[in-house]
Amino acid sequence: MNYERSVALVLAAIVGPACTGEADPTEAAFRCRTLGAKTVACGKNSYEWRGLAAGPGELPFDAALAEHATRLERQFHGLNAYGTDVTADLSVAVTRVEERKLIADFVAGHGWDFEAFAGRSVPSVVDGFGKTAGMYAGAGIAADAFRYATLRDQGAECADIERARQYLAADLEVLHKVTAITGIPGGVARGFMQKELAGSAGVETTPLFDENGAALPIEKDNGTWRADNSGGTYPDTIWEDSCSRDMFSGWVFGYASAWEAIHDDPAFAKDKKARLQADASAIGRALMEVGAQGYDLELKDPDGRRTYHGILNENSIDRLYVDGAQNGFNGLLALGSVAALAYVSEDPTLNAYLEKNLIRERALHTIARDNMLGVDLGVKSNYSSYNMAFLGGWLAVRYLCDEDVRSVAREAVQVALYDRPGQTRQPLEQKQSFFDLGYVAAVSGTSAFAGPSAAVDQAALARALQSLAEFEPPPYFAPVRVNCDAGEIAAGKCVADDGSALVLLGYVGRGDELVAAEPLPMRTRPPSNYHWRSNPYAVDSPSDGSELLSGVDFRVAYWMARFTKR
Repeated sequence: MNYERSVALVLAAIVGPACTGEADPTEAAFRCRTLGAKTVACGKNSYEWRGLAAGPGELPFDAALAEHATRLERQFHGLNAYGTDVTADLSVAVTRVEERKLIADFVAGHGWDFEAFAGRSVPSVVDGFGKTAGMYAGAGIAADAFRYATLRDQGAECADIERARQYLAADLEVLHKVTAITGIPGGVARGFMQKELAGSAGVETTPLFDENGAALPIEKDNGTWRADNSGGTYPDTIWEDSCSRDMFSGWVFGYASAWEAIHDDPAFAKDKKARLQADASAIGRALMEVGAQGYDLELKDPDGRRTYHGILNENSIDRLYVDGAQNGFNGLLALGSVAALAYVSEDPTLNAYLEKNLIRERALHTIARDNMLGVDLGVKSNYSSYNMAFLGGWLAVRYLCDEDVRSVAREAVQVALYDRPGQTRQPLEQKQSFFDLGYVAAVSGTSAFAGPSAAVDQAALARALQSLAEFEPPPYFAPVRVNCDAGEIAAGKCVADDGSALVLLGYVGRGDELVAAEPLPMRTRPPSNYHWRSNPYAVDSPSDGSELLSGVDFRVAYWMARFTKR
């Protein structure tokens, strides 16, 4: 059975909404409806609601931060999204002075078409295009969704709203591609590349099976490049398999955010909405399947095997099953992901699995609150784990229908992630905007179904906005930053590039990374392609200055703050 036929059958089964709140969750009664904004005429800049970050119709509106965001949108959509419509980091050698000036002038200008502005193609000024991968692409799609919905619901200029709508419409095509290209219903690519772009040259694809039908490669790895497996729909695209938990959760973030923005918007075609729902249903139902080792919540590839880092089941530690482990990290990530997919798909079968199996029988929400394993490891913490956990928390708090369950998920974000009682080096102090905003949303009680029920934590919100204000001004050419020289490192004290005094702990971080006792201000942190999964205590990470970073970390946090109601 081909992919399109399989998805059509899934779509035919979707007859009810995701949130029922009834004793029998397979029934189609609808209790949780997504909040809708009042219709606002474009060009009026007049609206009644308020976001965590002020828009142009309210005070205190940060015009400088908004201009920073606009310039970064111009860079992102004019350059970083070229060829794929979603996030990719680029490289432009520091010796290409003319090209780098063209990029800077474009970003500082007013147009949105780089090639019309420069009289040159994007590939002619770029040395290399990186791959698109789920965590970053999904966050970029979420940023596009938040931005479009915010501009639309705040009555921004008509042309700006329409441009943002077109970007989100292109994202819907990407969300379909990353599952369709795998050739199996519910499959999800780790990432993809366009064959004609610099960076894909020399990338060899591997067949799914050898001539004897054995899966390739023999040892499953963390990503193998494959040819289009959709039946010929994407012949110019190669895709990477072995989607991991972090890349998967990024794609789910994109699905849910896009659906929240478009679900009742007549500017988006009904067939595109139905396709998004069908894909979300197929992905969610694939998670329901029990794998070879007797557990559900696994990510699988078209070679028939579980992906390398594809376990979301709570009875596991990283890649190994430990029956009874009750891993709250996996619990929160799985709960948020399935809640988001059920929300998008409105599939009663998936919703029944969420409410009956994951919540009532297995209590993933309480496991997340009471047994958050492997995230806070002190100086050895892996911030990719923190990023995944906060993303799982955002998805759970925003898209779980049942208020009692959602309140436990909110508590998990507060006491198991953001500020664990009696512990040091907590996200409370780190000024990681995505963490701060996830916490603010959790404590205020806001969700896709209800406005806030408690006051905003103003201190946490201020930390989030301060870090955003300290990002490098666009264009985001990665700075060559070495905060501490050898003598300072030996002495254990350092004056950073911005004048901040740092106390150094030495090479004691994860992977023997040099770290400081306190988090560095964003303005002097080493460059990163996604700060929310980078160590805020890291001191040095030299760059050759050639990278043109996408800035998707800024984009998703800024537009999340503008979009989330207070």
